[in-house]
Amino acid sequence: MEAVSFKEQPWRLQTSDFFTGCDELRGLVASLLKTSADNIALIPAVSYGVETAVLNLPVPAGKTVLMPEGEFPSNVYPWKTRTFVTRPPNHDWTSAFLAAIDENTAVVSVPQTDWSDGSHFDLVAISKKAKSVGAALVVDISQSFGVSPIDVKAFDPDFLFSVGYKWQLGPYGVSYMYVADRHLNGQPLENNWVNRRCSEDFTKLTEYTDEYHIGARRFDSGQHSNFALNPMAIEAMKVLNAVTPEKIFAHITSLNETLVNGLATLGFEVVPQNRRTGHMIGARAPGGVCVKDLCGRLREKNIFVSVRCNSLRISPHIYNTEQDIMKFLVELKRLMDESASTRSRELEA
Repeated sequence: MEAVSFKEQPWRLQTSDFFTGCDELRGLVASLLKTSADNIALIPAVSYGVETAVLNLPVPAGKTVLMPEGEFPSNVYPWKTRTFVTRPPNHDWTSAFLAAIDENTAVVSVPQTDWSDGSHFDLVAISKKAKSVGAALVVDISQSFGVSPIDVKAFDPDFLFSVGYKWQLGPYGVSYMYVADRHLNGQPLENNWVNRRCSEDFTKLTEYTDEYHIGARRFDSGQHSNFALNPMAIEAMKVLNAVTPEKIFAHITSLNETLVNGLATLGFEVVPQNRRTGHMIGARAPGGVCVKDLCGRLREKNIFVSVRCNSLRISPHIYNTEQDIMKFLVELKRLMDESASTRSRELEA
């Protein structure tokens, strides 16, 4: 509410407000990634970050960008030269990428967690193989940031980004980008007033300069000093830092063990434990069951899941309980039984 009040009383804003909130948010994001705030840029969307990576990682003629088949579109469209690694039937994305990376690979673009079914990518192994052939590594952690422990030093990506509204508990319109030290003198996607040196001194804004703020701040988007959204994002980041991704991950993983066992009894197919993350489940329904219909009917009971690529995506968080999981499974069984009964009557008709 304090953030909204700024909009009602804009005269309360001071020059320093354009920067202090941003620096606090930057530091909180950096803490979760175990890196420096100087490596964090504030951006409006992951697509903005991908375009920045494209601008700074030119793909030489004859080389390509490797990405997983079925990747989320924001990570696909900006790359004009791309090769899809076929989705492995055994869900072993890591081995598939290790086999695909070769001397013709300029960039490897992967998530940490597949957005549709929770399949896991071993970023350390993929990074090692990419570096062995001189390829850059670009990573989208939107489906894991904040709830899955991560240390960017362990796999040294060139660029890494995440939205701020999923597991991160923040508002739409706020996203984050990590930029490796080797790219901190790179080309920003846009040239705005606030990413230039001395922009905090409003008496000198017309003393134009080609110099940028230090570190990844040069990659900040225009109007990233969002007085309505940033305070919400800051509070969300404080929660995640206080609880810690390690504890959140352990809590969700425990819930998902119950969930997976229950789904199996109902005939759903889930990615094997050794191939998926612990915090998100993508469940494929048995033949003849429409997951879109299931999703809609669950919503009527105030049970909210998603449909992604023919999977029922189930994403508990720190606020969910074992009782929530059991309620979901009981209602899902009821709907499955109804569906089976309906199909049986249709066959008899």
